[in-house]
Amino acid sequence: MRKLAYYILVLLVPFLAMSQNCSDTLRVSKKYKTILIFPENISESIVGNDFGFIADLPKSKGSRFHGRIMKLYYDELATEEENYTNHTVITESGNVYDFILELTERPEKLTWYIQPEMAIANISGKPLDQTHGNYSEPEKSHSLSEKKKNTNSNTIITSKNEKTNSIDRATRELYETDPMEYYRLRSYYMQFDKAKISRYFSRSDNVFLWLKGVYYNEDELYFQLRVENKEGLDLDINFIKFSMATNYKNSSSNQRMALEPVYVFKQPKTVGGKSENHFVIVFKKFALDEKKEIVVELDEESGNRNLSLKIGHEIINNPIHF
Repeated sequence: MRKLAYYILVLLVPFLAMSQNCSDTLRVSKKYKTILIFPENISESIVGNDFGFIADLPKSKGSRFHGRIMKLYYDELATEEENYTNHTVITESGNVYDFILELTERPEKLTWYIQPEMAIANISGKPLDQTHGNYSEPEKSHSLSEKKKNTNSNTIITSKNEKTNSIDRATRELYETDPMEYYRLRSYYMQFDKAKISRYFSRSDNVFLWLKGVYYNEDELYFQLRVENKEGLDLDINFIKFSMATNYKNSSSNQRMALEPVYVFKQPKTVGGKSENHFVIVFKKFALDEKKEIVVELDEESGNRNLSLKIGHEIINNPIHF
C-alpha cells in the first residue's frame, strides 16, 4: 500500500507543478468591473478575442497608483451568454502575466492583487526577480538621459523603449507635430470603450451597424462604431461612407454632401460570421443645424445586406469631451 501511494505521488508531482504555471481565470461580466492591481505600472495589454471583452488601460492622469490599475468588463450590448479568451499583460519592467478571461453573470471575486511571482517570464529574456517582480540590471546600463529630470515640468525623460501605444504619448506637442499618430493613439485607447449611446443602430436582418459614441478632442470629432454580424455568412464590405444630408420628410430636394475623414482606425473589410468589429473614424470638427443629419452607409460587396445609419444634430452637437 505504501508503495502504491508513493507511485501515485510521483505521478502527481509533475501535474501539480504544471498547475502552478497555468493561467489564472478571471471572470468578468456586463454589470460589474473586475479590478486588477499590479505591483508596477502597466505598459501593454493584449486581449486574444476582443469581441465583447474590454480592458480599460490606465489613463494618462490620476492618483500615484493609477498606472497599476486595470479594469475588465464585458460589453453590455453584446449578445453572447458564454465566451472566453486569453489576456496578456506586460508591465514596465518587462514582466509578462497570462490570464484566461471568462464571461459570467456575476464574478465571485471583483478585485485581484497580482503578485510578482505570478509573472510567467520577462520579455527581455532575463531571469525574473520573484521578490520584486523585476529582473536585475546593472545601474550603469541606464543612460543619464533616461534619468535626467526636466526641472521646468518636473517630469522624467522617458527611455527609448517607451511602449508604442502608451497613452502618455498623446500630448499637445504630438498633436502639432504628428497628428496622424495622435489620432491613432486616441483611437487605439477608445475603440473598445463602453458604449456611451444606448441602442443606436441600423439593422439588416441579423447584421447591425452600431454607433457607440461621438467624442470631441482638440479640433476633431471621433465616431466610435461597431459592426455586428450575427449570421453565419461572412460580411464582405464594399465601402463605408459618411455624408451630411438634409432631413426634410417626403422632399425631393434632399441633398447629400460627402464627408471625408482625416483618419480611419481599423475599419473592417470583412466581418466574419458570428463576430463583430470595433472601429473609429475621425473628422475635422463640424456642427449641424436641426434640418441636417449625418448618414453612415455600409454597402456589402456581392450582397444586399446594406445598412444606412442616420445620426441627428442632437448627438453631433453634444459630443463627449476627452
